[in-house]
Amino acid sequence: MSTKPVTKWGSNNVGFACSHAMKGYGFGVAIACGKDTDVGTMTALSFRERPPSRMERHQTQIGYYTLVITAIVFILLLWTTGLERGKMLYEVNLSLLIALTPFYLPFIVYWGMRRTKKQMNKKQCYARNLRSTTTVGLSTVIVSDLVGTMSKRRMRVSEIFVDMELLSAENLDLNAQSARFIELVRASVLCNDAVICPGNIGVPKMQKDMYGNILDIALLKFGLLVLPNIDQLRRDHEKVANKYYTSADKMQVTVHRTRGEDGQPKLILLMKGHCSVVVRRCSTFGLRGEELPLDSQLQDIVLNLADGLLEAGRHVRAFAYKELSNELELRRFSQVSTSTGLEDGEHKYRDYLAVDTFALRFLGIIATHNPARSTIPRAVVRCRSAGIKLILVTRRKRRLAKALAVDVGILAAPWEAFQARGSLVNTDIVDMSKLADQKPHHQRWQIEQLLLDRRDLVCADTSSDQLHWIVDACRRLGAVVSVIGSSLHDTPAIRSGHVGVAKFGYAVMCEASADLILLDSSFATLVSVVADSRLLFENLKKALAYCLATNTTSILVYTAFFLLRVPFHIHIMPELILAFFVNLLPAMTLIYEPPEEKLMQQMPKIYDDFLLNSRLLLVSHILVGTIEAAAVFITYFVYMADKGFVPRTLVGHHIMWHDKEATVITDAFGQEWNSAARQRLECQASALCLMSLITMQCTNLVLTKTGRANLLTHGFDNWRLTAAVVCLICLCVGISRLDATVCLRLEVTNELNFGRFLWTICPFVALLVFLESTRKYFLRLFPDSWLELATMY
Repeated sequence: MSTKPVTKWGSNNVGFACSHAMKGYGFGVAIACGKDTDVGTMTALSFRERPPSRMERHQTQIGYYTLVITAIVFILLLWTTGLERGKMLYEVNLSLLIALTPFYLPFIVYWGMRRTKKQMNKKQCYARNLRSTTTVGLSTVIVSDLVGTMSKRRMRVSEIFVDMELLSAENLDLNAQSARFIELVRASVLCNDAVICPGNIGVPKMQKDMYGNILDIALLKFGLLVLPNIDQLRRDHEKVANKYYTSADKMQVTVHRTRGEDGQPKLILLMKGHCSVVVRRCSTFGLRGEELPLDSQLQDIVLNLADGLLEAGRHVRAFAYKELSNELELRRFSQVSTSTGLEDGEHKYRDYLAVDTFALRFLGIIATHNPARSTIPRAVVRCRSAGIKLILVTRRKRRLAKALAVDVGILAAPWEAFQARGSLVNTDIVDMSKLADQKPHHQRWQIEQLLLDRRDLVCADTSSDQLHWIVDACRRLGAVVSVIGSSLHDTPAIRSGHVGVAKFGYAVMCEASADLILLDSSFATLVSVVADSRLLFENLKKALAYCLATNTTSILVYTAFFLLRVPFHIHIMPELILAFFVNLLPAMTLIYEPPEEKLMQQMPKIYDDFLLNSRLLLVSHILVGTIEAAAVFITYFVYMADKGFVPRTLVGHHIMWHDKEATVITDAFGQEWNSAARQRLECQASALCLMSLITMQCTNLVLTKTGRANLLTHGFDNWRLTAAVVCLICLCVGISRLDATVCLRLEVTNELNFGRFLWTICPFVALLVFLESTRKYFLRLFPDSWLELATMY
C-alpha cells in the first residue's frame, strides 16, 4: 500500500512544526540550516521590497506637479526679464510661484491622515503609520484568517453525547442528569490543563496549540456549572502524570492518585482526544449503569456521530477511563515515578509510556462550538457591496472551515447553494492540501485560476507558502491587498500585502510587521476602517478642489500684466494670506465633513486613484476659478474707474506705474498721480481684490461641502467649517477697515467703501451658487451621464 510522502516541514517530529519533547531533554537531528529552514524561508520572504503605498504614489504625483510649476515659472521669468527690466518683474514672477505652489497640500494631507488615525483608534484599530490610513480604503482584496477574526475565540460546550444519547447544552437540566453524565464532566475537568485563577480561568504557559487552551477553558467553565466544588475534586484526584495534547498523537493522558470507596489508594487513567483516536483504544462503554462491550458496529455509530458534529463546525473531544488496578501496571508506574523525582507531581513523557493505554472504558463525547461574531455577516455584505473580494484562509481542516464560512455568510448554506447553482454567488471551499504535491509554479498557476474563477475564496488547510503565494498572485493581477494575520508564519504574507493587519496579543513579530493592529481581532473592525479611509480620500479631493480655485485668478492676473500691460498684480503678502489663511485653514475643516453618499456601496477607485485629475482641475480652474477671476477683475476695474483710471488708460502702464522716476501719470479725468499716490491707490485696489477672493472662496467653501448631494439635505453638522466661514467673513471686514495688512510699508488712511464692494461682488456670488447648484442637480438627476464623467471628481 503506497503512502503519501511527507515533506520535512509537514512531519510531526520537526522543530517549529511539533515535537514530542515537551520537557526535560532530548536528542535532535538538524536537517536544514540557515535559509533552508522554515524560519530562514520566512525571513527571506519578509525582507522583500514592500509594494508602494497609496500616499507614496500621491506624493510622487504632487512632486511632479510642483516640478512642472517651478520649471514653467522659471521659463516665464527668463522670458519676461528678457523683454522688460525692473525689480517689479521679479516680484510678479515670485507671486505667481507662491500662488501655484501647493504649500498647503502637505499640511492638509497630514492633518487628514492624523484625524483618520484617531478615528481608527476609536474603533479598536491602531494604525502604526499614517500611510496605511489612506491605502486601506483602496483595498480590492482582503486576505483574512477565517478562525479568530470571524469567530469570537470563546468556545462554549454545545453538545454532550453520553449513554448513547446526544444532549444539547442549551436545553440541559443540570440537576437531573445521570451518573454517567457526571462522570463524563468530571473526566473533562480532571484531564484538563486549565487552572482557576482569582477572578479568572486560564491556562499556564506550555507548548500547546492555542485551540487546546481555549477548549480546556470551555470544558472547565462548563464543569463549574455542573460540579459543586472543582478545587476539592482536583485535590482528591492528585495529578501524578500528564501527557500533554499534541498534534502528533491527538490525545492527552493524565494519571491521578485518589482513594476508592474502601479508602484504599488507587490510580486512574483519563484520556481526552480526537474521537477516532480515543474510540479505537476503548473496549467497553457505559450505558445506564452497565458496562457493555464496544464492538465495531457501535464504534462506527460513535464515529459517524462525531463526523456529523465536525461537519457542523464543532470541536469534538472524546473521553475514556481506566482504573490501574493491575499490579504490574502499578508497580511499573511506581518504579518510574520514584526514579524521576520531579516536583509538583508532574512527570516526563516516559512515565506515560509505562502505562498501557488500551482497553479503556468509553465515557462519551463533549462538543464545543466557537461561535461566529454577530457583526461578521453584515461586514461581509458591506464588503461585497463595496466591490472587495474576500479570501479567507485557515490551517484548519475543510469541514471546520466550511461550517464557519457558512455561519458568517461567506459560503451559502446547502439549500441556498442548490438554488444559486450556476451563479458566481455560490463559492465552494478549496482544500489547499490537495495542491501541496504540485510544484510551486503549478500551485501559483492554480491559485491564479481560482482567484479569477471565484468571487470569494475560502482556503482550508493552507500552508505558509501557499498564503504568501495567494497574496502575491493578487498583486500580480493588479489588486490592492490587505492581509490579516496573527502568527509568525503569517509575517511574509503581511509584508507582501499593501496593508498588513495583525491581531493584537498573538505574535510580537507579526505586530511589528503590520501597518494596522486590530485590538479586538474582529474582521468587522477592518471593514469599518475601510469606510473611514474612503471618506478621507473623498474629503482630501474636496479640500484640494477648494484650494486650487484661486490659481486661475493668479494666472489671469499674471497674463494681464504682461500681455495687456495693465499695472495690476497680486503682491506677495496677499498671496501668503491666500495660501495659509484663506486656503489652508478653511480646507482643513473639509476633512471633518461627513460622508454625503454610502461609500461602501461604491467600487474601489483603483483606476482613478489620483488626488489631481482632469475633472478636479476642470471644476476648480474653469468652472469656479473663472468666476472668481471675473469677480476680482471687475472689482479692480470698477474701483480704478471710480478713481479716474478707465481700462483703456491703464493699458501700457504696467512698468511705468511702479517706476518712481515717472513723476506723474494722468488719468481719464485729467488728474495727475505721482508715485506716492499711485502706490497708495494700488494698495487699496490690492486690498479690494483680496477681499473679492476671500468672499468668493467663502462661498466656494460652503459649496464644496458636497460633490453631488443637495447642500440643504446634507446639512451643516460640521461646526468647524461653519467657524471657518465666520472667520473668513471677519477677515474680509477687517481688511476693509485696515489695508495695512496688505501694504505693511504704508501708513495711510483707509478709503474703502464696504457697501459698494458688496454691491459689486454679490452678482458673482449668486452666479457661482447658481452654476454649482445646477451642476449638482443634474448630476443627481442624470447619474453616469457625460456631465458626471467630465465634472464629478
